[in-house]
Amino acid sequence: MANDAFAGPVDYLVFAFPDDACVNAGLAAVLQRVDVGIIEILDLELIHVDDTGTPLRSPLDQLPGLDSLAGFEGAYSGILDTEDVQRVAEALDPGAFAIALVYEDRSLAPAADAWIAAGGAELFAGGVDIIDLANSLDVKGTDR
Repeated sequence: MANDAFAGPVDYLVFAFPDDACVNAGLAAVLQRVDVGIIEILDLELIHVDDTGTPLRSPLDQLPGLDSLAGFEGAYSGILDTEDVQRVAEALDPGAFAIALVYEDRSLAPAADAWIAAGGAELFAGGVDIIDLANSLDVKGTDR
């Protein structure tokens, strides 16, 4: 979990699935990363659209073929607002559902702890938009 001295970047990931998809293997992979301290789950939501076209959030226990919810209790932070859910729902095919995951990347926490112990302090942290990164790489590739 984030502490007063260090918080990893917070990211999100949304995957869409056909209505009969079994997502157990992916959820198990997420829990494995939680167990070893690589990530912390802040929000995990099931999003779908009802028969009238209204976007809905549903409990994870409504996922088809789900083996267990152990490890996902309390994984609701409220970070995803109504507008976020609407955007996800608009991208879904009829009958499909999505899993939206908001997580803190804790992979560099051991390095941060060591730097803090050495007297350092985190100044900046953040993500790089993948489109900006791709554009930057394209530009650099033409300079060679």
